[in-house]
Amino acid sequence: MLTYEEFKNTFSSKFPEVMGAEFQGYELKMMPVVKRGKSLDGFTFCPREKEEGISVMPTFYFNDIYEAYCVDEDITRSLYEISSTMKKSIETGQFMSQDIDFTKIKKNVIAELVNTENGTDYLYDYPHRDYLNLTVVYRWVVKADETGIYSSMIDNSLMEVAGLTEEDLYKYAMKNTKRIVPPSIKTFDSVVRKMMRQSGKTDYEIRKCIGSTPSDQKIYVITNKHSFRASTALLFKDVLCSIAQKVESDYYVVPTSVNESLIVPVKAGIEPLRLQEMLIDSNQMFCGEDDQILSNTIYFFDSDKSKLMLFDFGDVRVG
Repeated sequence: MLTYEEFKNTFSSKFPEVMGAEFQGYELKMMPVVKRGKSLDGFTFCPREKEEGISVMPTFYFNDIYEAYCVDEDITRSLYEISSTMKKSIETGQFMSQDIDFTKIKKNVIAELVNTENGTDYLYDYPHRDYLNLTVVYRWVVKADETGIYSSMIDNSLMEVAGLTEEDLYKYAMKNTKRIVPPSIKTFDSVVRKMMRQSGKTDYEIRKCIGSTPSDQKIYVITNKHSFRASTALLFKDVLCSIAQKVESDYYVVPTSVNESLIVPVKAGIEPLRLQEMLIDSNQMFCGEDDQILSNTIYFFDSDKSKLMLFDFGDVRVG
């Protein structure tokens, strides 16, 4: 078996040949990177001479590739697998770069709320700040249209290249987020009806299944057009206050995922402990998908104080 350094040197020398003649103007470039709090040996495959415009070049890590090599000691397999992925990544990056203008990043930064505990392995590499028991990170929206949201998290390197600070990102994100992914509040019943209708259920079947909910017992959902990171609406005081006005009550927030949260008015009479249990059950559905879990705790919005806070189970209010 090759040592790590032997593997890295052999891989580097053979990789251009495996990539083929169409990439004869490219070279493998080493890129030491600090990622997940560790020093890694990154590399990319880029043109020897800088081309006009901007290319989105993928980065791979010898550390990860060597771990896979140690399983079967087949460096040829490693070379062809990475070369195949590299070719697809370069093609995608070149396609994306036609539509990307890095100078407009300030207008396309949005905020995202993530679970702090689940982010301990990667937050070293990304600008962020605390919010309650959550963490605010930032996304660069490359494209947003009827087909969806195309975005990427902003890491420290991109922030530095753009000449921005975390404070800058936060300022721009607070201006852009509601514009790019405007939040909306819908009744839970309406969301369920839409899902059932899309699954082919008739209106009669839907009415029979759901029935009708009294107005003072309605539960709501924070969402957006794309169902994309909609729980980020919790960052905005004006949104939280408008919800209180809509439901005419203080309310609990149950963060069922990063993409939506339930709004449960206090007047609905549902015990907070039951909401907490429901949240835990919901998060268990995302086993192995930690990036979908926002929080393991529920929140409370006090309309008198216009403030969102972690719910204190020592101060239970029902009805």
